[in-house]
Amino acid sequence: MLNYHLQPHSLTQHLWHVRLRFTQLDNQDFSLSLPNWLPGSYMIRDFARHIVTLSASCNNTPVAAEQVNKNTWVCIGQAGNWEISYLVYAFDTSVRGAFLSTERGFFDGACLFLRHNQRQQEVCQLSITGLSENWDIATTMPATSQTQVYQASNYRALIDYPVEMGHLLRLPFTAGGIEHEIIISGHFSPFDQQRLIDDVARICACEIAMFAAPAPFERYSFLLFVGNGIYGGLEHRSSSALMADRHDLPQTDGKNSDAYITLLGLFSHEYFHAWNVKSIIPSAFASSELNTEAYTRLLWAFEGITSYYDDWFLVRSGVITPAQYLQLLAKTITRVQQGAGRLKQSLADSSFTAWTKYYKQNENSANAIVSYYQKGALAAMCLDHYIRQQTGQQKNLDDIMRALYRDWCERGMGLAENEWLKIAQQAIGIDLTQIYQQYIMTTADLPLAEQLQQAGVKLHWAALPRQHGGAYVEHTPASEQACADLGARFQSAAFGISLQQVFNQGSAENAGMYAGDQLIALNDEIITDFDKQWARIHVGETVRIHFIRDGLLRQTTLQAQAAITDTALLSIDNALLLQQWLQPQSQI
Repeated sequence: MLNYHLQPHSLTQHLWHVRLRFTQLDNQDFSLSLPNWLPGSYMIRDFARHIVTLSASCNNTPVAAEQVNKNTWVCIGQAGNWEISYLVYAFDTSVRGAFLSTERGFFDGACLFLRHNQRQQEVCQLSITGLSENWDIATTMPATSQTQVYQASNYRALIDYPVEMGHLLRLPFTAGGIEHEIIISGHFSPFDQQRLIDDVARICACEIAMFAAPAPFERYSFLLFVGNGIYGGLEHRSSSALMADRHDLPQTDGKNSDAYITLLGLFSHEYFHAWNVKSIIPSAFASSELNTEAYTRLLWAFEGITSYYDDWFLVRSGVITPAQYLQLLAKTITRVQQGAGRLKQSLADSSFTAWTKYYKQNENSANAIVSYYQKGALAAMCLDHYIRQQTGQQKNLDDIMRALYRDWCERGMGLAENEWLKIAQQAIGIDLTQIYQQYIMTTADLPLAEQLQQAGVKLHWAALPRQHGGAYVEHTPASEQACADLGARFQSAAFGISLQQVFNQGSAENAGMYAGDQLIALNDEIITDFDKQWARIHVGETVRIHFIRDGLLRQTTLQAQAAITDTALLSIDNALLLQQWLQPQSQI
C-alpha cells in the first residue's frame, strides 16, 4: 500500500505539505512523477513546476532523489521504509488545480500526488490532517473507518476524486435511487436552495433513466465553488468540480434567469460525462500515462455529443421550456456560423489538435479553428435527426449512447478510433459512413435548416449585429434593414471598447485594425455607449476611428460593411414534431 499524508504547510503562502510513505522490499531503483496533464483537460500543464521543495529518506536516513526531467525523480533503490516529503504551491482557483488559503482548500489529485511508477496498481491511502476544526471535507473517495482517512484502489483512482475543504453548504438529494449531493463553497447570498435541488435532481434522474443500465457510480457529488465572474467544470468518476458566479444561483423570485439556466447546463454537462468519457472513453485516454499528449479524433463524440445532451436534458426533464431551449440552440448555431474557422478545420481535426489549438486559443482562433464542443453539438443534433428520419422515428442517438455504454460495461476498454462508428451502426442498423464523412471529416456546413425542419423548427438566417448572438422568435421577421457590422468581437474598456477578435475580410480588418486596439472615438465623438453610437452608422458609410495601440493615439478610416447573414433565429413551425423530438414534461 502507498500512504499519502496531506496537511497545510502555510495557509498564507498557499503551500500544501505532502508525504508519500511506502515500504520497499528489494533494492530496485524506482521513479516518481507528477502528471503533466489531467483527464478532461487536454493541455500540457506541467503541474510539477509547483513543487517547491522535495526530499527523500529511507529508514529515517536522507537519500538522494534526482530530478531527471521536468516531472520525474529517480531514487536509488534500497529495502526499507521510505518517505518522500515535498511542498506544493497551490493558488490555482480553477477546477483543474490545487488551492489553499485561509478560507478554502481544494485539489485535483493530479496536481499534488506523486506517482510511484513501478507500483501504480497498488491501493493508495490518503490521510488529511491539520485543517481548521471548523472546516469540512467533501469528496466521494471511499472513506475508511479512521477519521479523514480515505482509500483508492490505485493511483489512477486516487487522482480522480477531487476534494473540497472549508465551510461547506451540503444539499443532499436522491435521483434514480442513488444518493447525490450538491456541495457549495465560497461566499454567496441567500438563494432558492430547494429549487436548485429539485432542478438538478430532475436532470440527474432523466440522464440515469436514458441509459437504462446500472449507473457508473454508487453516489455522486457536485463540488460547486462560487465566486466572482468565474465559470467552468471538470468531470470525475463519481463527482464533478464546478465553479460559477455567485449570482448564477437561483433567486427566490422563481424565475429562470439566463445565468441560472447556464449553471444548470454546466451541472448537466459534467454529469453526463460520468457515462460519456469517464466510462465510454477513447483508448488513447484510457491508456495514457498523462506525461505526453494523447491524441484522438473522437473528442467531438465526447465533448460535442455531451454538449448536445446537456441543454437537451434541461428541456427533456422539464426544467426549461422548449422556447428557452431553442434560445440556447440559436446562440450555439450563431456562434459556429460566425467563425470562419468552421470552413478551415473539420471536427476530426479540431479534436486531434485540441492540445495546441483549442486549448491555446488566441485572437485569431475564430478565423482558424472550429469548436468540437459547439459544432460537435450541432453535428450530434443533425445525426440524431438523420437517424430518426431513416428509421421512421424508431431509433435515435440515445440508442447509440446506450450501445456504447453497454460495450464499456462488458469489455471495460477504451474505444479505438474506428470503433465509435462501428458500434453506432450496429446499434441503429443503418449505414452512417457517408453522413459521418460529411459531418465529421470535412469542413462542409451542416444541414441545420433541413434537419431542424424535420423536427418542427424553422431556421432563419438574419443579417444582424454580431453581438445579437441569435435567438428564439415567435415569428420569423418578414424583412430586415441591412445594418453595419464592425467585423470584430469586443469588450468594454476603461475608455471605449477593446477589440478581442478581428474577423477576416471584415470592416475592422480592412481598416487595418488589430486585436487589442482600443477604440475611443467614432467620427470624433468619444465612445460612451458603443452599441448605441454604432447603431447610427449606415452601411457603406466612411467612419473616422480614433484608437490606442501600443500606448499611442492613432487614427484610421473604416468603410462600414453590411452585417453578414449569419445570425440564427429559430421559430416553432410544427409543435407536434418539436414535442416528439424534445419530449418535454412542460408545455410549449
